[in-house]
Amino acid sequence: MDRLDITPDRLAGTWHIVCSSFPLWQGGKRTGATFTYDPLTRGGAGPPRMTDDVAYRTRGGRRRHIRGVDTRLTARPGSVYRWRGRGVLAALSSEWEVREVGADDAWAVIVFSKSLVTPAGADVVVRAGRLADPGVIEEALAAGARHAAPPVPEWRPA
Repeated sequence: MDRLDITPDRLAGTWHIVCSSFPLWQGGKRTGATFTYDPLTRGGAGPPRMTDDVAYRTRGGRRRHIRGVDTRLTARPGSVYRWRGRGVLAALSSEWEVREVGADDAWAVIVFSKSLVTPAGADVVVRAGRLADPGVIEEALAAGARHAAPPVPEWRPA
């Protein structure tokens, strides 16, 4: 398998989770989940980094966030990142990798490893501006099937 070179600049923006094997997104209690990435300015020779804001709605309609910083693990082949939580989540970390992307980076498959509090799995995400494109959605759903990540309930934005 060819390893992708997906930089923080390519990931920048908001992505909607449309397929996932992660239990948090499958129960229907948390909906409309998004990832928003914002590259951080590099100060020196360190690896590329970006902020990572996971947002979702609760059943009651309240918007919640899980925030962290992703650091690209440049010594590893492919597009592997380490997420580190912010605030009360600062002690938590996990690794994830971009395994597939669609044409024009319209969708992506993110595979994440098991962590202290989460199982291993896969998410398929679609750029916010591409959700209305039936071809993009069809490709993203097919990618979900390839990675054993079923569609999430109520993934469409409100």
